Order: sequence, then structure tokens, then C-alpha cells
Amino acid sequence: MRAKAFYLRFKGGLRSLPRAPTLMGHLFWWYRYTHGREALEELLERYRKGQVSFRLSSAFPRGWLPRPRLSPLLVEETRLRKNLKSLQLLSLETFAKVVENGEEALLHAPEVANDPKDRLTPPLPKRLRRVRVGVDRGTGGARQGILFAQDLLFPQGEYAVYTLGEAPFPVREGLEFVGEMGYGGLASVGLGVFQVVGEEDVELPEAPGANAFVTLAPGPLEGALYYDLEAYWGRLGGGYVGAKPFKKSYLRTKEGSVYREDPGPRLLDLTPDPPPEAGAKVYEVLQVFPLGVRV
Repeated sequence: MRAKAFYLRFKGGLRSLPRAPTLMGHLFWWYRYTHGREALEELLERYRKGQVSFRLSSAFPRGWLPRPRLSPLLVEETRLRKNLKSLQLLSLETFAKVVENGEEALLHAPEVANDPKDRLTPPLPKRLRRVRVGVDRGTGGARQGILFAQDLLFPQGEYAVYTLGEAPFPVREGLEFVGEMGYGGLASVGLGVFQVVGEEDVELPEAPGANAFVTLAPGPLEGALYYDLEAYWGRLGGGYVGAKPFKKSYLRTKEGSVYREDPGPRLLDLTPDPPPEAGAKVYEVLQVFPLGVRV
């Protein structure tokens, strides 16, 4: 499948790697700031009517994609079974074999080699703990005797975000804004900052004669065939930071889940009760990023 890839390089730590719904929310706030509230409301109305074909993926290490959630193999060898169980990301070459031939293609994949020296592994983020001081809300300075620790991710190398379809706004311009402001929680203290270091058209691997889809983004439950499920409740962002912190919660599938049919983009109303301001609505776009797989 022909797609557009945007390559990101992180300049520090962050709470979690960019995932499609949250990243889309950041882009919507950028669109609101640069084009106005009416333009954003018109865009959301197009989503509500199913008039937008644009898809956005979560971020993955460059050259790697999530392992498709297919019918698992029955493996007797203990070491191989453990290697398969812990495998979350596949190289593009191995991903292409799996979507065409199923999990049997993993038995001889370099990602599960017995010898660690021969095993192919993605450049996973380093996990480090940072100690911070508490803030006195009255003075704005450090509060005596208050220390706490935060576990952070420090990504290594480049990460790729993919897009499909006609974008309703300049994607690179939006990503550059998000990168300067910071992605996710604690952007106000310098986390989540990244640079967009390149973009190109790429050919993502799909199975010939595909009869199902694997998604590169969290998706709705409708139409899911094999999937990992998660409960999600996101924090309000943009101009609503500091208001009632959480949106309504909901269930969704994780990246790598497999669908029999593409359910299309969904505009979810996650407005908390009470809303962050009178008459305000809080929406989130949930859409699969479909790559063909043969089940």
C-alpha cells in the first residue's frame, strides 16, 4: 500500500510514544489555533458525515511495524515459545511474510533467533526515572520536603508516522507545531519535544489476495476479528488543560489488531460531565490504518 511517511526524532523524554488518536487530537488543536474554531467545527462535521478518508498511524521505530494479532501457533519448545510471546514489533520484511503466510512465518524469523547475538531487535526506548520536586501552588516555588519520581521513555533513532488518503490540513506543518510544543503529558516541563526530520512516499507491505486488515492505529471494536483490547480515558488537552482532567472512557483495540472489514473513521463524543466549559463538546477520532492480511 502506498502511504506517506513522516520521520520524527525525539529531543528528550516523554511519558508514552505517540499513538494515533492522541496525536490526531494534538493536530486538531493546532488546526483550531491556526485556522479558527469554525474551520475545526466544519472539519469535525465532515468526519461525522463520513466524508474524510484521511488515516493516521501511531508512531513506530523506522523500519518496524506492530505484530499482527493472528491465530497463535502451538509451540512446544520453551525458549521459542517465550520469544514469540514477547514479540511485539516486526521488521518490514518479516511483517510482509506474516501478513501473507500467517504466524508460521515467525518460526524462522530473525526476531526470534535463539542466540541473542543473532536476534534482530527494534531500537526500543530507554526507560529512565527522573526525580522532581513538588511545587507550592501558593508561591510557585519548590515545596520543602516533597520529592517524587517519574518513569520516562527516551526514544532512540527515528520513528515513523504514516498517513493514507487526502489530508484535510498540511500534516507536516501540524506535526512540526506539535513537536515544538511537545507531545502528551508534561509538555509544559519540556517533555515530548521532537523534530520532523524527513518525509517520503513509501510502500507498506500487504498480503496479495488479502481478506482482512491489520491496523497500525487503535480502532473500534466493530468488525474486529483478532484483537487486543484496552480501556482508555484520555486527558483534556489544548485550551482545556487545567479543566476537568479526563474525557469519558471507552474500549478500543490496540495496534496490530485484525479486522474482517475496514470500519472507517469514527467520531466519538467523549465530553465529560460537566463539560470543560458551557456548551463545549469533546471529540476523538478513532480509525483503523488498514494493511491487507490473509487470514
